[in-house]
Amino acid sequence: SMCEGGELFTWGQNAHGQLGVGSQTTLIPQPQLVTRLKGIALAQIAAGGAHSAAVSLSGAVYTWGKNNFGQLGLGDTEGRDCPSNVAALEHWKAAFICCGANHTAVLSKEGVVCTFGAGGDGQLGHNSTRNELKPRIVAELWGARASQVVCGRQRTLVYVPSLDKVYSFGSDEGQLGDERRPNQLIPLPINLPVKAAKSCYGNGRCRCLQSVFTCNLVNIFMHFTQDTYLNGIATLTGKEADAWISNSNSQHWESIKKTIRLIFSSEACINGSFLEGRDKHFRTSKDLSGVSMSKVQRFYEKISKKPKVFQEV
Repeated sequence: SMCEGGELFTWGQNAHGQLGVGSQTTLIPQPQLVTRLKGIALAQIAAGGAHSAAVSLSGAVYTWGKNNFGQLGLGDTEGRDCPSNVAALEHWKAAFICCGANHTAVLSKEGVVCTFGAGGDGQLGHNSTRNELKPRIVAELWGARASQVVCGRQRTLVYVPSLDKVYSFGSDEGQLGDERRPNQLIPLPINLPVKAAKSCYGNGRCRCLQSVFTCNLVNIFMHFTQDTYLNGIATLTGKEADAWISNSNSQHWESIKKTIRLIFSSEACINGSFLEGRDKHFRTSKDLSGVSMSKVQRFYEKISKKPKVFQEV
């Protein structure tokens, strides 16, 4: 569970270290803080059969847990009981991640899909049944800007809004309603029942597909949009400081104080609030923090003009 304050807590089965708390105790019944990710501004988390993954606001990908098929994308088959950075995706600009039983799929900000892990059922989409120990781009989807990806147990689904199509690859055991062979090694569009799919066109920027179907005995509801990038933690928005200053003497002050305390009591929220703009923060690495110190300076110069807000921060 990812808290609004930026902390990640996990609990439950942990035989393979999939909780990321530094041990392989079989069962952890109470929520535990994943300390390895403390201070990192997370955008999204995902869980597979016995492995887990997370993506930061700057596109860094972290994986941990079972790794017998290379589903952690770290170039080996050694399990991890703490989150490890997937170095192969350092400059990938990852925006979304999902996990199957033993495979993982990542979507970049540019709409490119890569997969890794178990490939025995074709769920990686590389026209083979080989396992992949490192992230590999799904070449058959190259040039088709995807907006969402979702993993079933041994299947992967990708939505391409420009074509208004869902592409599928892997094993479905005949449960997707089409007549193709169970093991699909490359992405092919799904023939969805008319009543199961609905396209909607809103303001010209959003195209979405809503569909309910069964994939490996799991009912999946998909709501696909072009803007799928998530931000589950509290961060400063563009003109929030101005709103704090203008409303500091109003009835909204108590609510403002709660927001300030939430953001500025968390390393992750602070880091996420001052990232470099225009995608420059996607260069974040061990040597580059991705935080804009000039943005920090401008923020403090602005709130210093309102002592009440400055003191609260």
